[in-house]
Amino acid sequence: MAHLEKYEKPDVQKYVVRILFMAPIYAIDAFLSLTFDNAAPFLNVLRDCYEAFTLYNFIKMLYELLGGERTVIEIMSKKKQSRGLWGMRWEGRGPMKALMFYNCKFGVLQYIVIIPICAIVTFITVAVSCLPRVSRRRALWAIYCLITFYLSMQEELEASVSNALGKFLVVKAVVFLCFWQGVALNLVLIIGYIPETTQYSAKHFVGAIEQWLICMEMLIIAICFYLVYPVEEFTNKTEMQTRTYGSTGKKQEEGTSFV
Repeated sequence: MAHLEKYEKPDVQKYVVRILFMAPIYAIDAFLSLTFDNAAPFLNVLRDCYEAFTLYNFIKMLYELLGGERTVIEIMSKKKQSRGLWGMRWEGRGPMKALMFYNCKFGVLQYIVIIPICAIVTFITVAVSCLPRVSRRRALWAIYCLITFYLSMQEELEASVSNALGKFLVVKAVVFLCFWQGVALNLVLIIGYIPETTQYSAKHFVGAIEQWLICMEMLIIAICFYLVYPVEEFTNKTEMQTRTYGSTGKKQEEGTSFV
């Protein structure tokens, strides 16, 4: 609400607002999944759709704060050879650096395409058993591409974006938190630590625990969002001299900040 009331930089704040909706949407989804147990698989697919939408808006926000996609490509083309995660190398300059940019962008966009397809399959065939595995793998690949982009543009992001690392980590924390706690709970289920009763099965009990944890965690995530995406960034710094990166890839002094 604070961002919408002080909507002074719509080119950036429209992405911020969409990102901030992640916490309440996750919490509402988890609450409804606890209330309507049979609807949980369908609700979770819709949640995954918004997760994909959030990742798209996050990378678009970074592009906007850095001056646009063309500026980002030009900055990348002037960088030296860089090493990605797990030893991946991006050789040379110019076209290869542009290829890195498009590969990172495609890694995020493919997740946005895959998740709605999974949603359609779920609602038509109710074949939900394989969909979580597909969506989680795609989510992890999208996260990997975002991490690669961040490491490649770390200097520029930290100079142009206030608390860039915090913004990056809080969005990624939501995805990784939901993924790894789901893996841990399923491992507990497989080992057989959860007893079954006449009132509930072990699988339903573990699913309820996961949804309850998400409800609690989203309160913490919402506080983190409030701290790393303060509205003051977009209202109180419009007259400050800040370091930004122009199309030349060199630091420049400008009268206004991207944030």
